[in-house]
Amino acid sequence: MLHITLRALRLAARPVLLLLALAPAIGHSAPAPPPPPPQVFERSQVEVQVAPYRHSTLQHVAWRQRDGAPSAAIAITQDSRGMLWFANYEGLHRFDGARFDRVDAIDGNKLLAIDVSAVAAYGEALWVGYRFGGVSVFEHGAVTHYREAQGLPARTTQELARTQDGVMWAATFVGLFRRDGQRWTAVGPSDGVERGSFNHFTVAPNGALLAYGDSGLYIKQAVSQRFRRLSGIPGLQSIDSGDIRPDGTILLKTADRELFVLDPVTEVVRPLALPHFKQQRLDVYQEKQGRLWIMTPQGLYLVDPSHATGSAYSIEGGFSGRNVHTQLTDREGNAWFSTEAGVDRLSHGRINTLESDGAQAMYMSVLAGTDGEIWVGSNAAPMIGYDETLYRVSKDGNRIATPVRNPTASTRAADDSLWFAGSGMLWQVQGAQYRRWTLPAEVSGAAVQAMATDASGKLWLSIIGKGIHTFSGGVWGRPALPKLAARTAISLHRDVQDRLWFGYPENAVAILSADGVLRQVGTAEGLAAGNILAIKSHGGHVWIGGDHGLAWWNGERFRSLRDADGADTVGVSGIVENAAGELWLHGAGGLTQIAASDVAAVIEHGVQSVRMERFNHLDGYGGVAAQLRPIPTLTESSDGHIWYASSAYVGWIDPRNITHNPLMPTPQITGLRAEGRPHLANGAVRLPAGTENIELDFTAAVLTIPERARFRYRLAGFEDGWRDAGTRRQAFYTNMGPGDYRFEVLASNEDGVWSTQPATLDVSIAPTFVQTLWFKLLCALVLALAGYGLFRWRVQLATARVAERMQERLDERTRIARTLHDSFLQSVQALIMRFDRIKRGIAADDPLQREIDSALDTADAVLLEGREQVWALRSGDEAQTGLQPALEEAAAACGQQYGIAVRVEQNGLPVPLPDSVQREVHAIALEALHNACRHSGAASVQVALRYAKDGVELRVLDGGCGIDDQVLAHGAPHGHWGLAGMRERAHLINASLRISRPAGGGTEVRLHVPLSS
Repeated sequence: MLHITLRALRLAARPVLLLLALAPAIGHSAPAPPPPPPQVFERSQVEVQVAPYRHSTLQHVAWRQRDGAPSAAIAITQDSRGMLWFANYEGLHRFDGARFDRVDAIDGNKLLAIDVSAVAAYGEALWVGYRFGGVSVFEHGAVTHYREAQGLPARTTQELARTQDGVMWAATFVGLFRRDGQRWTAVGPSDGVERGSFNHFTVAPNGALLAYGDSGLYIKQAVSQRFRRLSGIPGLQSIDSGDIRPDGTILLKTADRELFVLDPVTEVVRPLALPHFKQQRLDVYQEKQGRLWIMTPQGLYLVDPSHATGSAYSIEGGFSGRNVHTQLTDREGNAWFSTEAGVDRLSHGRINTLESDGAQAMYMSVLAGTDGEIWVGSNAAPMIGYDETLYRVSKDGNRIATPVRNPTASTRAADDSLWFAGSGMLWQVQGAQYRRWTLPAEVSGAAVQAMATDASGKLWLSIIGKGIHTFSGGVWGRPALPKLAARTAISLHRDVQDRLWFGYPENAVAILSADGVLRQVGTAEGLAAGNILAIKSHGGHVWIGGDHGLAWWNGERFRSLRDADGADTVGVSGIVENAAGELWLHGAGGLTQIAASDVAAVIEHGVQSVRMERFNHLDGYGGVAAQLRPIPTLTESSDGHIWYASSAYVGWIDPRNITHNPLMPTPQITGLRAEGRPHLANGAVRLPAGTENIELDFTAAVLTIPERARFRYRLAGFEDGWRDAGTRRQAFYTNMGPGDYRFEVLASNEDGVWSTQPATLDVSIAPTFVQTLWFKLLCALVLALAGYGLFRWRVQLATARVAERMQERLDERTRIARTLHDSFLQSVQALIMRFDRIKRGIAADDPLQREIDSALDTADAVLLEGREQVWALRSGDEAQTGLQPALEEAAAACGQQYGIAVRVEQNGLPVPLPDSVQREVHAIALEALHNACRHSGAASVQVALRYAKDGVELRVLDGGCGIDDQVLAHGAPHGHWGLAGMRERAHLINASLRISRPAGGGTEVRLHVPLSS
């Protein structure tokens, strides 16, 4: 009973317990805590203005003595072909931008002395002055020397100048001199000049000549014949040099480097003060844009005298020496300085670099804000002593320090708010406020790799080792797709279709559409960019940058993009397609620009090879593009400038104002070596006989970026096409033969401006005796004679062999004929005689008499046939005695044998016939003669032999019964080969044979043998 009661209680209590268990789910759950609010800072409270960045394009390169540079050069000039010439105590030195050459002779003309104290170039002439007196002028391959005999003193020539009227002037240790014709005249008190040492000239733009001497500064106007000494300014007497300023005035410098400005037109002198520049001035030189180069014990400074507040800053990198001896600005705008230890060049690159005097920064990042602002960050942690601050640079150049430190990733949202992640914090900058959130505990200590916002404003973050996270309204979250959440992306990007792109290592990309569909693409779709470092979209296409190069997505597949010149495009971690349609890349080698027309060709026609213009360290780029973080490394500001951030620098380039060098280089051929021996390369050169190998040196003055100078050449007479030498300045030719050649070389500067006229050198190689035409003709004659002799020897040898074989045949025929005659025919004769005795022993009326007579007749026919065969065998030997004698002998034999009268006639002048032809003619005649005697029944036979111009004709004519019509039409019956043999013999000697029955009866055999046989 008790058991039933407890069970009933448990059943009754079950719904109550269930209700209590479900109570939290039914509406009594505790609400989630709200996200912690961000820390908010007003800009005015946390931003601090600091010294602005300097924007510099200056580049410094030093050549020291170990590089071949001259030391302590006291004069520099540039000739009409762009070459720089340096004068010092070691001699004269030439420089093309790449190599220094010490010159002892110009175009084969020796210098007057080694110790050169002055050099100047005017037109095509190069003027050289010497420390121990004298002047030389080298022009058009010739030289003129001026010494004491021509009016110059045997003292140091310190400077040379030419005024606009073409007059040459010399400043020497003992006074001024002017060239009149071929002589020099001293300028003295009668000309308004006191005697003394003069060391410098300035030719003003208005044609005035300024001469600087121990006794003071003198000026001669172009319309005057006299000098006037300038006075009235304290200390003016100590002025020792001057430079032309951009406005045409003259910067005057005293010995202790006080500065004055002279107007050469009005001759008014005024002091130039630099109150903001306090360093000691060792020397001062005018810069082409109006600023001043000031050398101090601390180094070289570039000073703007118009900025009273001060704008001086030192040049990075050590100069080749401590003291500047002289300075020159070349036609490309480069400033050249000579020091006691070498030569320095200062030039303006195409890329502006931000410079500051504060702590060193590294691993830079850059992001474009609104209103022309640029945000510059440095991720130096955990390094100590480096600047970790994120700076805001306003459009007017002010630099403001922000509270953000060590940014590793940043992005700009659609609402123009800026997001930065660094030092475990997430920052948003919007309007006049900074907002800061601490990263979640589960990602504490991990760096943010990349960020992007989606269409709803949600922030997506890729955190190293922690995958993808989201942040919206202060709430952190993870993507719903596990594949997307778990993997850390290197790069993130949102395109115009509100898709999110995730870039991963090893050619992997994920695309998340606005409706949440995830698509993964990679190598199967043609991607070959390696680790995906940057993703950027423009319109309907997407650019992909990686450590292996650049690709673009056409909606279905990736296509790689290559440089048409074959250069590598690697490490692309920044991409910008600007409003002009140009594509800019930031990679391992610097910046790369692809023109808008080429970008359009890629998008519209699928072109995969385009021309890319490179901007690297030669243009002012510094550092190397980040290959992991911080990113982005490339951005476009609202004013159209392209900004980059590298491992140690931030800078920019203006695509609309990229300077290019328009100067066409002038190629020069500087050297020729034949078989290792040098020859003068001056217009034309004749090389010794037997020369096969030559080397040619050539160059062109490209002074700003000589590393990009290019050359192509050809040797006319040896080759037709041009050879691309690249940056090489030498050409080699081997296995050359004698003849006349012309070597031609073209050059281009760093911007691809090619020279239109090649430098040329005519090269003539004399032939050796065995290479002359006479020797070749003699060799041809000897070969011809040898060939003819060999031919004659071969013919004689062949003839002898044929004659030997024919004689062997004749001997064999004779032996056979003799054997037949001596054995067979004699035996037949004896047999006939025996049968005749037997016949005489038989009765006359015996029937055997007729049979024996028949047998004897047959024996006589056999004997006659045998004799005929013996005659035929011996006829070859007899034919060689002559055709007519042989025919007469055969006619006599036939007539005797057959009892027929045979007559032989000959007409015309006999023509010797070849033995082979004569034998065949003789054999045909014998066959015809025997046929006539044996078968015609004629009483006589006529043999006629006629020699004519077109050949030899043989006629055998009988007056007998005539040849049978059947035989004439169809040939002899089977077993009779006489007529067939005659035709075969006639065919062998290309003769014509005709057998016919004349109208008068009988048979005629006519044989015509042409002389060609």
